[in-house]
Amino acid sequence: MTSTISASYPNYRAPREHDERLIMPEIRDLASAGCWQPSALQFDSGSSQVEALEFCGKSLQETRGQARREVVELSLRHTSQYLDTITPVHQDSLDNQPLILGGHQPELFHPGVWFKNFLMSSLAQQQDGIAINFLVDNDLCRETSIRVPQRLATGNYTTQSVPFDRPRDAIPWELRRLESEDAWSSFPKRVQDLLTQSGLELALVHDLWADTLEPISKHGNIGLAIAQARHLLEQRSGLRTMEVPLSALVSTRAFARFSIQLMSCLPRFQQIYNSQREAYRKAHKIRSHAHPVPALDQYDGWLEGPWWVYRPEAPRRQRLWIRFVNDQLILSDRAGWQAVIEGRLDCDNAATQWLEILGEGVKLRPRALLTTMYLRLMVSDLFLHGIGGGKYDQLTDSIISEYFGIQPPPFAVATATMHLPFPSAHKSAAEIEAAIRKEREAIWDKRFHAERSIAESSIEAQQLVEEKRSLLGNIPPKGEKWQWHQDLKRVNAALADMADSERNTNAEAVKELQFELRQAKLLESREFSFCLFSSSDLIPKLHALS
Repeated sequence: MTSTISASYPNYRAPREHDERLIMPEIRDLASAGCWQPSALQFDSGSSQVEALEFCGKSLQETRGQARREVVELSLRHTSQYLDTITPVHQDSLDNQPLILGGHQPELFHPGVWFKNFLMSSLAQQQDGIAINFLVDNDLCRETSIRVPQRLATGNYTTQSVPFDRPRDAIPWELRRLESEDAWSSFPKRVQDLLTQSGLELALVHDLWADTLEPISKHGNIGLAIAQARHLLEQRSGLRTMEVPLSALVSTRAFARFSIQLMSCLPRFQQIYNSQREAYRKAHKIRSHAHPVPALDQYDGWLEGPWWVYRPEAPRRQRLWIRFVNDQLILSDRAGWQAVIEGRLDCDNAATQWLEILGEGVKLRPRALLTTMYLRLMVSDLFLHGIGGGKYDQLTDSIISEYFGIQPPPFAVATATMHLPFPSAHKSAAEIEAAIRKEREAIWDKRFHAERSIAESSIEAQQLVEEKRSLLGNIPPKGEKWQWHQDLKRVNAALADMADSERNTNAEAVKELQFELRQAKLLESREFSFCLFSSSDLIPKLHALS
């Protein structure tokens, strides 16, 4: 299933039907736009911001070359820790190979998210490119459980929350360590017990979880363990991708230089960031101040930048605040931590100091918009988003255009809808919604046009119907309608009273249908984790869709 793009903000909607996909824009349109030509950015020659295309004295193309080499090298290094089948990438051929990137939190996401990895791999193989999935481990680990369907003794369904670790306060994935070995080791069995009760086949959670045992015992990081197990499953299923945590990206020199450049120009960047955010909110009629992202703030000489800062001893994410003092950049979380970067105009030296701060264990991490801004500007030839990321990056496009003065590099939005294969037949949610509308129309009709539905067997009903027809056939002129209105109101009320029992029947039908609708929506949910599906069913379908 594909969709067309509007002139301004595309409207991304997940497919509703089982086994359908969304890829937007279509792949052939991306190919015609030249996105398979590495480093082929289109510059806006009429822009007054041409100077912003230099990063620390180096051209954008030179900076991109360094960034691409660093990302590929990091990906090879990370992936080769647990895979021995990675094809080496020669640096002299890297400039001629398209880089296709995507990313997500290292969690047990639904099949629509997983579809992106299949599509990345397929595109990379078609275009002789390189596919890299970023583990967004600077996002918060909010849940350590998944929802699993359960069939009750009545035959109806509900969902149970099945934890794979003990809950705790939300902290970034890169810092989240396992707290309950019992919860981890028993997770597959508890999941499968509910699935079996629901009449579902053996799920791929068993094979997946077996591959988490070695990494979880090695380093204890639950996100990395889940991601590594999933990636091993992908490789066995024929995908050819590499992976790398986002936390490793910030330690590259190219990203350090990119960050120092933006920090040094933060007043202008902040103004454009906030103004484009307001334009986006106005276009989408968004009222919440937190959406799509909060504005960057200012306080007593401090400017808020689009980075997070946290430390192992203080794992709660804090906003990064920056102050300019002569040639210094003062960095602070305004919660007890502070660092100084000397000589901000000497970009290479300042970037070295950024890397030294990271080496001390301080986690300076980009927020969502800055992450994809860097990856799209400096690394990728095509970035694959899900629906949420695609909506966010419409704002990123506006910021790139205004601040850097270039046409934003392309991105695509991809997702798919897969339903668990419940054995019991049921009406679809769409069919039930249509039945509810029909019953509600009947209720309205019997409230205001009861004469159409009540039985005319009683003399009283026939008399009321005739009286209403007579009133409607003899409407008095303006100024003489008061009594006529009262008579019509009386007749309608009497007819409505006669239709009460039938309206009650319709109302009861609506209640029953609403319960059926909740059941249908549960059974048709696209949000169930990919690990609940059978590998023999899900993986071939994702291959076919990609």
